[in-house]
Amino acid sequence: MRGLDAVTFDATKLTLQGDQGNSRIWLSAAGDMVTLYDLSKPADFRAIPADLETIRSKSRKQAAQYGGAIVEVELCEIGGMAAVREILKVPQKPTGMGYLGSFMLPCSDSAYLLAVACPERGLTGMRDTAIFAKLMQSGEVKFEEGDAQPTDWMRDPYDPAITGPPARNRADDETYDALFPDHPLSRLRGLLRQIGTSLRISDETKGD
Repeated sequence: MRGLDAVTFDATKLTLQGDQGNSRIWLSAAGDMVTLYDLSKPADFRAIPADLETIRSKSRKQAAQYGGAIVEVELCEIGGMAAVREILKVPQKPTGMGYLGSFMLPCSDSAYLLAVACPERGLTGMRDTAIFAKLMQSGEVKFEEGDAQPTDWMRDPYDPAITGPPARNRADDETYDALFPDHPLSRLRGLLRQIGTSLRISDETKGD
């Protein structure tokens, strides 16, 4: 089995919207979008440690094009295949952040992308504001004299020289997801866990 039907995962809490060309789309109850893409061509990287810094650099540049930043770019294994797990954050208009997560599964003759998009709705910035205030109070984050940006608040997860903005901040840590379960980043990680633990790829496609 090849094409979109070659990739399956637990979609019991998602509503299928249908196929559009080389993609299949679902929506969650919160309105988050899950899209499976059949790229029908080899990926331009391999999901191996030797390629990881190159992949992170490309992800960083991609996010920067939209004024955003990387939250996480890591290697993983899903469905018995090596994959790349990526989370980006990009500013929304007029306010708030959108969070984009994905699994990229490169094969020798094809590649699949499983993408999740979770926008921030309603009153925005509550998670960042609450965690920033907490860390300021504890002294973990502070303003040094003459600095426009607080120290130890915003930093690229892999390059300490990049301190933003834009960059990942301390409120993006997974440890805070349980405190803000309705935040788009928490929802995104939840969907990625659901998909990652249940995703299966046909043996024919694995044999590419």
